[in-house]
Amino acid sequence: MQKLISLLYLLSAYGFYAQADYSSFYFKTPQPTDTPSIFEIDQSFTGSYYKENDSLIRIVVEKDSIYSEFGILFIVSPKELKKNNSLLIKDSLIFGIQPKKGIPFKKIEDTIYAVLIQQDLLFKPDSNHILKFKNETYFLNTKNENDLFSTTLLNLEKDTLFLKETDHLSVFDLIKKFKMLEESSNKKMKTYIANPSIDELLLFIKQGGFNELIKYRL
Repeated sequence: MQKLISLLYLLSAYGFYAQADYSSFYFKTPQPTDTPSIFEIDQSFTGSYYKENDSLIRIVVEKDSIYSEFGILFIVSPKELKKNNSLLIKDSLIFGIQPKKGIPFKKIEDTIYAVLIQQDLLFKPDSNHILKFKNETYFLNTKNENDLFSTTLLNLEKDTLFLKETDHLSVFDLIKKFKMLEESSNKKMKTYIANPSIDELLLFIKQGGFNELIKYRL
């Protein structure tokens, strides 16, 4: 009987965590609710910031957009350069890695090292990306296909830029404190939808509700 009870406990625990793994969290409206949307980022935030402990990744903040840049390292041996007809060195650039465009390279002991820079747009204010500002913090609100919003915080302290998001499973005790919290379920996913007051949101932030942190430095 004791073994049966233990087995049932393990199965129920597994079921709980399996269900938790397939849940999501959104805000019902762009946050904060008491703040008007804006379309530009102040000049004091603009610039290029490199990810902490990874200089190949950086984030670029402009007044009307935020995008990331990351480098992909290519290593070309002398043998590969001779064998691959699509690779060509001309005017201190190597062609054949990026379509119709050469990229700079460095040659060390006959081996070529080239870095291809890629860009991804992270945020640009429009009808689906709502930008707000309160308490020295930018709120990057992104609407999904169900008209719900995920929110990222953008802070600047001296020369360090902070991006903060919410891992809802880790802070679910804080989320449950919202008075207006809905649950929407289907066969694959349970979705938690919060509609906090401004006081609830500020308390959620103060207590560490935006708990996923990435640092970038000038």
